[in-house]
Amino acid sequence: MENEQINSLSGTIYRRVTDSLRIAIVTGEFKPGQQLKMSNLIRRFGTSQMPIREALQQLQGEGLVKIIPHRGAQVKSLDRRFVGNICDLCMSIESLLVRKACEKEDRGWIKELIKAQEVYDGLSKEEDSPDIIKANRRFHKIHNEIACNREALDMLHRTNTLLTVIRTTYGYPKDRIIQVGKEHHKMIKCFKKQDVKGIVEVQRGHCERAKIAFLQEMPK
Repeated sequence: MENEQINSLSGTIYRRVTDSLRIAIVTGEFKPGQQLKMSNLIRRFGTSQMPIREALQQLQGEGLVKIIPHRGAQVKSLDRRFVGNICDLCMSIESLLVRKACEKEDRGWIKELIKAQEVYDGLSKEEDSPDIIKANRRFHKIHNEIACNREALDMLHRTNTLLTVIRTTYGYPKDRIIQVGKEHHKMIKCFKKQDVKGIVEVQRGHCERAKIAFLQEMPK
């Protein structure tokens, strides 16, 4: 029991450090090329080396830092090319997942998808709803998990976590919020009909427009 509590606490510290570092890099507090010295990070977070090392490894997997042997971690450039590439990666993974979900014979999960979209639609009518991004991710989480591809989901989670921070930092245009809702409803129709070709086409367009919106909001 004591070991479980220690592991839980360690995981909480790791997530806190990871999230804080990710935000600091995306917002420009840490500049491209800057060395992230362990001693400075220990003072900043008031913790030991272990959760900081784990956080840096996680961020290296997301493409935000580069760990150089015997020199520590260095912040990588978070430019428009990088974000565009991340969006393209998401599009490829999600196209695979929606196709697999659409092929499933069990259709009961679509009711849950519709309920999630109803929540999104309600929030989209509000001004600057802080929960709209969460509702959007909930919608996609439902149909992506139906595909039952854990490796693809893990990759998608890493990229989506980064994109969520970027979206939160630079904003989510109102017209895009409305457009996303319309695209979600098209996806639901394709899932209901088991229209595999249609769902892949709608999803790819959905991701491509999301990429354009990201790049429009980012500073040039």
